[in-house]
Amino acid sequence: MSPRREVWLLLGGLALLACRPEFEDDSWHVDSARVLAVKSEPAEARPGAHHTFTAFLSVREAPSAVPVWSFCSAPKPLTENNAVSAACLGSSALVPLGAGLSLEADTPRAGCSSFGPDSPPGGFRPRDPDITGGYYQPLRLDLAGAQPAFHLQRIACELADAAAGTATQFGLSYVPNQNPSLDPITATVSGQPVALTEIPSAARVELTLSWAESEAETFTYYDRAQQALTRKREAMRVSWYVDAGSLDTDSTGRAENDLELRVANHWIAPKTPGKYGLWVVLRDSRGGVDFSAYVLEVRP
Repeated sequence: MSPRREVWLLLGGLALLACRPEFEDDSWHVDSARVLAVKSEPAEARPGAHHTFTAFLSVREAPSAVPVWSFCSAPKPLTENNAVSAACLGSSALVPLGAGLSLEADTPRAGCSSFGPDSPPGGFRPRDPDITGGYYQPLRLDLAGAQPAFHLQRIACELADAAAGTATQFGLSYVPNQNPSLDPITATVSGQPVALTEIPSAARVELTLSWAESEAETFTYYDRAQQALTRKREAMRVSWYVDAGSLDTDSTGRAENDLELRVANHWIAPKTPGKYGLWVVLRDSRGGVDFSAYVLEVRP
C-alpha cells in the first residue's frame, strides 16, 4: 500500500487509522466534510443479513456531496499489516452498493470465510479474532474531496477452534452486539453549568458525555488460552471533533473493568463570538456506534 495514500479506518471500538499519515496534535479539528463514523442496524449479525448503514459526516448543514458505498471482498494477505487489504483501495475487489447518507444492504454471505475463522479460498489463512472475539467485513465509503474511509462491520461467525460442546454452548449463550446510546452532552465553566448557546468567549469549557449502565454490555467470550468460555464487559470510547477552538484530547474512554459511565473533555472556546460545530462518536469495543452533533454558540 502506498504510504502516500491516506486511508481513514473507522474501527468499531478503536477508531484506528490504516496507513496512518502523520497528524498534528489537533487531529480533532475538522475543516471540511469527512466521514467520522458509520452506524449499522443491526450492529452485529450473520453474513448475508440485511443492514441499514448511516454515515456521520463532519458538516453542520446538509452536505453537497454524499458517500458512495462499497463492500470490499478481498481478504488480507499475510504479508500486509494493515486492517484491510491493499486491494480494498482499488476497484477490482469492490462490490458497489450505491450512494447516500443512509443505505440498506445485505452483507456478503462469504464474510466468515473471507474475513473470519472459516478457511478462505485462494491460499489465505483464516483471520484471528479481535480482543472481543469479533470478525469484521470491510465497508468502504468514498466522499468527494476526502480520502477513502473504511468501516469494519462486525459479523457473527461460529467458533472454529473450540471443542464441539464449547462451540454449541457459545452459540446458545452469545448475544449479538447492540449499538450503545449517548445521553445529551452537558457543559460547565468554572464548575458552573452553562447552556451550549451561552458559552463565554475564550472560556475553558468542560464537556461531559455519559451513557446508561446497560450500554456497556457484558457478553460471552471464548478465552483461547484457557480454552473456556468466560464473560467480558465492553470498553467504551468517545471520539471528539470541533471546527474551531481547541480540545484537550481527541478521544476519551473507559476500559472494560472501569464502571464509570461518563467521560469529560475540555474545549477552549474561540475569542470570536459565533456558532461552532461539535461532533462526538461513542463506540463500544464490539463495534457498536452512536453519535451526536451539536452547535456551540459563543457569546461576547
